[in-house]
Amino acid sequence: MQPQPWSHSRLEAFKNCPRQFHEVQILKSVKEEKGEATLWGEQVHKHFENFLADGVDLPDVLGMHREFLERLIALPGEPHVERRIALDTSGQPCGFFDANVWYRGVIDYQKVNGSQALVIDHKTGKVHQKLGQLIIFALWTFAQYPEVQTVRAEYYWTQNRTKAGGTYSRADIPQLWALFIPDLRQYAEAFKTDTWQPRQSGLCNGWCPVTDCEFWKPKRKRS
Repeated sequence: MQPQPWSHSRLEAFKNCPRQFHEVQILKSVKEEKGEATLWGEQVHKHFENFLADGVDLPDVLGMHREFLERLIALPGEPHVERRIALDTSGQPCGFFDANVWYRGVIDYQKVNGSQALVIDHKTGKVHQKLGQLIIFALWTFAQYPEVQTVRAEYYWTQNRTKAGGTYSRADIPQLWALFIPDLRQYAEAFKTDTWQPRQSGLCNGWCPVTDCEFWKPKRKRS
């Protein structure tokens, strides 16, 4: 089977459990229901998009983020909001639905200013230090803009209004791509051999929708 295009979330889902990834995203034999946290995240992203792109004011419940978003707007450079991005099999930018697309993603906010660029990804979930999503956004930016020499890529955590990320230079590109190569090889090999091994974890305890897996167990009842 020809490997399907990947995104950061798809690659993470595959790494968490190839069996679940295959059932949910390839066969679509089961469906993951959106929880309250996911639905809330979608609402926040839409309100931020409307504010940054069209100046539509935030609802009162999100008013505490207005100052941060206004600072983004005031920064110099060419802005892009909810930008769809894609790379082909050679790592070059391509159309989101091109036949040779290999990677797809969406950058929440980007500003390009000469040799520098800023990338922001809004996060409504639990704070973590996994920067892979930011790194691939930086790699796409370098590929799309040959004049850009440094990219500052940050998560904006809405729960506590903090930022975290890194600054990457064009010289870092080989090392940054090397972070993804082992996982992408396994991803491609799973499609090639049609082999999707289950990976046991705490999510097997009632959180996984693949209920016929040998590792699935019902949620523990609280006493």
